[in-house]
Amino acid sequence: MPIGTVLANARSQGEHLAATRRRVFGFIRWTFRPDQDDDAPPLTYAFRCLTLNDDDTECEAKSPPSADPTEPQTWAFTHLRAHPEHTSYAEVIERPWVMWREGPA
Repeated sequence: MPIGTVLANARSQGEHLAATRRRVFGFIRWTFRPDQDDDAPPLTYAFRCLTLNDDDTECEAKSPPSADPTEPQTWAFTHLRAHPEHTSYAEVIERPWVMWREGPA
């Protein structure tokens, strides 16, 4: 019979039972590391233009992400040719990470 039912029956009869529950906690050690497994998503690179427009907003132009870091660099030169005053860029690198369970702490 569930403990809740036992307690309810005891209360209805004027009895007081102390309910004890036992819980076991397991502590696990986790490691956070770059995901270099064979099935990991690729490391990707991109550049975005940081040059401010006349209204103080960023240009918002951004290269497509690429696993080849030279492709976004080529995009930056192409963007510069189209907008000679746009000379400030930020590199955006996406590196996959994974939580790795090591076992009990």
